[in-house]
Amino acid sequence: MAFCVGTMIGGGVFTLSGMAVDQAGPAAILAYVAAGVVMLLSALSFVVVSSRSKPGDSGYAPLGDILSPGWRFIVMWGFYLNAALLTAFVLLSFGSYLNEYFVKGLDPVAASLLAVLGIALLNLGPADLVGKAETWLVSFKVAILLVFIGYGLAHIGAIDLTPFFPGGAQSVFTTTAMLFTAYTGFNVVTNMAGSVKDPKKTVPRAIVLSMAITATVYVGVILAMLASGESNFGSAGLGKAATALMGSWGGPLIALAACVSTLTAANADILGASELMIRLAKQGDIPPGAGRMSKGGHPVFSVLLAASIGAVLIAVARGGTLIVNLSNVTAIYAMLVVNAGAFKLAVKKWPGDGVKLPGGVLIPVVGFITAAGQLPSLGLEAVLIGTAMTLAGYVMFALRHKTWLSGDIEELERRIRALETPLARALRRLEHPFREAA
Repeated sequence: MAFCVGTMIGGGVFTLSGMAVDQAGPAAILAYVAAGVVMLLSALSFVVVSSRSKPGDSGYAPLGDILSPGWRFIVMWGFYLNAALLTAFVLLSFGSYLNEYFVKGLDPVAASLLAVLGIALLNLGPADLVGKAETWLVSFKVAILLVFIGYGLAHIGAIDLTPFFPGGAQSVFTTTAMLFTAYTGFNVVTNMAGSVKDPKKTVPRAIVLSMAITATVYVGVILAMLASGESNFGSAGLGKAATALMGSWGGPLIALAACVSTLTAANADILGASELMIRLAKQGDIPPGAGRMSKGGHPVFSVLLAASIGAVLIAVARGGTLIVNLSNVTAIYAMLVVNAGAFKLAVKKWPGDGVKLPGGVLIPVVGFITAAGQLPSLGLEAVLIGTAMTLAGYVMFALRHKTWLSGDIEELERRIRALETPLARALRRLEHPFREAA
């Protein structure tokens, strides 16, 4: 739960919240809730699939039997791209906040590129540092957001909800589609479904509770922004609202939390992407060398590939809107396939020892339709580029049996069983402070 919440509360609140209010006005509240509901429907399909994982497998592994290895690859590759794209998006936000509040002369794009390099080096450095950094920084950013929300609720009488739909109903649909990215961190749980105790209970609880906590924080932040009386927030608008509500110290405090939050979200995205690459190699869906880990336990190819994708997009994209829409396209394609897998399980009366959804095929069908329905709102450019990026991954899938990119699958299996992948190590270290607190 902590890792999921830490992943989701990044660009989804510090950057997207201002963009959402600018686009939809007070109706941004509905957009955040609607995006959460639509994502939850697909997340429930993930639950039924991942609950059928064998010990040591990823939560996506059953899709190879339910549909085919090719479709399983599309899902995992889609989420790998989603993680790389989100890394670029949140680090662009980092650069904006850093330039706005702390280093006026530093170009935001240059700062974002330096941050990409720093995150890549962190994920190729001491394994202990990654988990320990995530533990405390997640708590720090959530605490500051709660202070901001508290100030907003203290001024709740100042909120003007008229007009509630300043951009019309269409703006709500467009904003909802954009906000999908705000909830995609739940797939961190499915990455590890086969390596946790009692996944049939643990995975659904972690996903539902993480999304509920995150949605509550999002709505609270929107209410506080509306209570500030400010307008035209932009990508760094949370600091502007904080200054209005909390005084001159509010903006820098929120900016500090934003810088910390976006860095930790990028770190979690790279960790999640690496886990996906390792699992793809272990399953034989890509050449095993692509998942090879160094002696220090670092998936070098995965980290460098994700960082490179992020760096290129930061350098060439025309702002964060295209990047966030691309990340949504790749995630939606993955969700469509998982909903199709859950549909097939429902038609077969939920075979196997796993979670069953009430209503038969209803939830997978509604999840598929609502997810697909978001694509038109993301724009033709994003859909075409996102489709091309998704299909480009098939090069690795087609080369999965080639020996020139060799690797030791047995060694990957051993590390996965021993919970020695980067994500597993980080989660183990994240667990200790919460266990001590309990």
